[in-house]
Amino acid sequence: MHVWVWRETDYSGDFPVDARGLVVLPNLGPVATRGKTAQALSDSITRAYQKFLNNPSIQVMVLRRISVSGAVTKPGLYPADATITVGELIATAGGISPNGNQSRIQLVRNGQVLASSIGPGTVLQNSELQSGDQIFVPERSWFSRNGGVFLAGGVSVTTAVIVALLVRR
Repeated sequence: MHVWVWRETDYSGDFPVDARGLVVLPNLGPVATRGKTAQALSDSITRAYQKFLNNPSIQVMVLRRISVSGAVTKPGLYPADATITVGELIATAGGISPNGNQSRIQLVRNGQVLASSIGPGTVLQNSELQSGDQIFVPERSWFSRNGGVFLAGGVSVTTAVIVALLVRR
């Protein structure tokens, strides 16, 4: 979770949420996050910091830890704001490699594919995506990656046959 407190760098930063849904914030200690929206968290943290700060202005951004793997340039674990798209998350991982299949992006949870063909325009907060999930970009099929070789070969053979027929006449 990212917390930004206006003019208070000591209170601002990225703070991990543990498995119980608790985040430890400076001067506040453990704060429960489970089941709360970013706005509800912002409101409760603002009220709590009023004991230490005059008129605090606080923004909270809930980040999800998402693994991006497969045919991407820099696979890895990335913190993702819920307002970004799947395509923006993949761009954070360096984008889809030349062999990647953009039309077959998969959502994987606990080793099981929950959804295939997720569009790059899908906003994370409007999807089933949870912290700990994986976005997997499969490779394109062998034929789709190498089809040009067959096409070029077919054109060459056809051209050779036509030339041979024309030369015989």
